[in-house]
Amino acid sequence: MPGASRVARGVAIGAAAVAYAVLAHLSNSRPGTEALGAILSAGPVWVGAVILAYRSHHRVAALGACALIVLLTIAFWRDLEAHFAWLYLAQQAGTYAVLALSFGRTLSAGRQPLCSRFAEMVHGPLAPPVAAYTRAVTIAWTWFFSVIAVALVVLFLAAPLAIWSAFANFVIAPLVGLMFLAEHVARRRALPNMQHQGILGTLRAISASTLRQPASAAAPRA
Repeated sequence: MPGASRVARGVAIGAAAVAYAVLAHLSNSRPGTEALGAILSAGPVWVGAVILAYRSHHRVAALGACALIVLLTIAFWRDLEAHFAWLYLAQQAGTYAVLALSFGRTLSAGRQPLCSRFAEMVHGPLAPPVAAYTRAVTIAWTWFFSVIAVALVVLFLAAPLAIWSAFANFVIAPLVGLMFLAEHVARRRALPNMQHQGILGTLRAISASTLRQPASAAAPRA
């Protein structure tokens, strides 16, 4: 049952994300949890490095680099325990800064806005009103991710760590959900005659379109 398998996988991923957020907040808000904070803050770095290494054409050398990262982590473990919150900040603010840059850079002259590219994957060539709307949505997401990144840095520097952690782990995800919902409502009002896809349907269409395209065609347009 492929559908049931997808649902189970989605539930498992969601449960893991919630558990990580709860444990991360616990490590930021209670004393004596420095080891937990160090493990959780470094864990995504380790996992990401291993995945990239495994997919690399130079797998042996890349996995060797991963082993070196682990050894350095062990060597500087005490420092990591003392300053793990900074690694949390780098991951959180860095992620949203990269997202802001990824959306914003497609707004420059000669490029296709990222949301326009997604819409084209789902609907085919875009009519001028749709192209204008999707460009505006790309601008909105650029500002949204930029504000989140700046807010993370400001709160980290100006507020108690527990407040920053609550914002990072429990507030941002609902804000992203509200942003998707607001865009969905705005799209239905701005483009009433367009066939609208839900979030999951859009993601499936984009994934299928990307898989059908050769590597050169799927690359971002200059």
